Amino acid sequence: MEDNMLEDYIDLLASKGFRLPEGDLYFIDFGRHYTDASDYQVKIALEITLINQLSFDGSYFIALLESFVKENVFSKKKAYALLSQLEENNESKQSCTMG
Repeated sequence: MEDNMLEDYIDLLASKGFRLPEGDLYFIDFGRHYTDASDYQVKIALEITLINQLSFDGSYFIALLESFVKENVFSKKKAYALLSQLEENNESKQSCTMG
């Protein structure tokens, strides 16, 4: 099932009018190999990137993938929990340096 999961998701996006440029598709593939992420981890990272950034942001995408691989994230629930935790940590670091 995982073989076409990412391809199917990209096709779904295209069918809804959101087409990723070829360069972004190559970068997504690069990210998968660079982090040794599964297709499911790549799909979740891509989905979250597009939702949170409103477009494809390569550095955000890679950071998510690296975190997902490091923390063994294989579900959306765990991905969003990790994202929330990372955002909380980032906010607390910013308030310490600013305050």
